[in-house]
Amino acid sequence: MAEIYYSGCKIEYVIKAAGAEITACEDSKGRIVLPEEAEGRPVVSLGRYALANIRSAREIILPRSLETVNSLAFYNDRGLKRLDLPEKVYRIGGDAFKNCDGIGEVVIRSERLLRYILDELSQELIVIFKDTEDNIIWKLLFPVSAESFSEDVPGRTFHRTFTGPGYTYRRETAGNSVSFKRYDSLFKRSFEEEAAEDLCLLAVCRLIYPYKLEKNAEEVYREYLRENAYTAVKSFIEKGLFDEILYLTEKGLIPQEAAEKASDFARERGDAQTLSRLMDYRLKSFKPKTKTFEL
Repeated sequence: MAEIYYSGCKIEYVIKAAGAEITACEDSKGRIVLPEEAEGRPVVSLGRYALANIRSAREIILPRSLETVNSLAFYNDRGLKRLDLPEKVYRIGGDAFKNCDGIGEVVIRSERLLRYILDELSQELIVIFKDTEDNIIWKLLFPVSAESFSEDVPGRTFHRTFTGPGYTYRRETAGNSVSFKRYDSLFKRSFEEEAAEDLCLLAVCRLIYPYKLEKNAEEVYREYLRENAYTAVKSFIEKGLFDEILYLTEKGLIPQEAAEKASDFARERGDAQTLSRLMDYRLKSFKPKTKTFEL
């Protein structure tokens, strides 16, 4: 066992035949950057519990040389918000992300990892697929998958049950590759089960990155955003999603009344960037109201 200090963190590792394996890493505020190599050997794997119980770091930058993530590698990293899996990763061990319920976004570069990610992380999750040149190909939101256990008392066994559209989105659309047609077809079925804020984000993700998006599904997403424009903009302001607001204004998907309400909300929140964009949008899109006076 050896150790190095890299980017302000103490990192422990061992050298194996294929390369270096990280075995432990101390917690660090903000984010952790792991080294590409140790003793001149590429870092190719994360050992069991290698990055476990890291509570402060919101993001961990993994080495591009990484190939294997062993079981429980990220165990109990409740502060982790985002994860970017390098292109060479081909194997992820069981429960690698156990208790990582704070992760809201995962970047992958191989669709074969999608099924595992969705099985491991049941919370609402945005998955981004990038090509080898780091361009975003598609971006999908998977709703939370509700999970419950029931006990068979005589048999002393427990039955695990999944419910809600999140489970359906995971099971029916994601395998070794994504069934985009099936994914888009589930949208209308989710109206009564999912919050409007979540559906707005799901819709805008598909529209901004319309990979294999058919025309009829595109119009369904657009119409939903038009009808729920204020809810969408308000939610995006709260989440700091300016690009999504920019898309709505560029495509003219915010009716006048919703734009006025959204401007008031942006002003209340002190969001000058969004307020400026909405004011410009209103000026270009709608005729100013004519004031009338009775004598």
